[in-house]
Amino acid sequence: MISLLVAVLVGYSLSIVINASVSAATLVGFGIEVSLSDRLDMISKEWVGLGTIYLPLYLILHAICFWLLGRILRNRAVTTVVARVTYAGIGALSLMAFYLSFDAVMGSGGVVVASTRTMAGLFAHAATGAVSGFLFRLLNHGPNSQSD
Repeated sequence: MISLLVAVLVGYSLSIVINASVSAATLVGFGIEVSLSDRLDMISKEWVGLGTIYLPLYLILHAICFWLLGRILRNRAVTTVVARVTYAGIGALSLMAFYLSFDAVMGSGGVVVASTRTMAGLFAHAATGAVSGFLFRLLNHGPNSQSD
């Protein structure tokens, strides 16, 4: 359980940093100066602000996906590398499916994280899911585990 919370908090935090960075870059593109202090303030406010909606969704989504993957991989002879890559892949795909499904149902006005409106933003956020999956597997089975 602790490994899931750590992995989700790291992935969520990376996601917030990406979103705040995209927002800051947009403001700079409009000619508005954004200092480091402003950027850190944006990150902290988004971390707390999106924490009521996005963080629980991120946690539930990853808890379900990682649990299901663990059940699928149970009693299978897989190498450490394959297991870590598989968890990273399911973390990335789960977030991508979540964003695309949410967008299809709610439209672009209902996007949970604004920076996922672009393809680059979508892939960047999917990468945070990959980090979460990789970290979850690493924390759950240790750096030297040989197989499931």
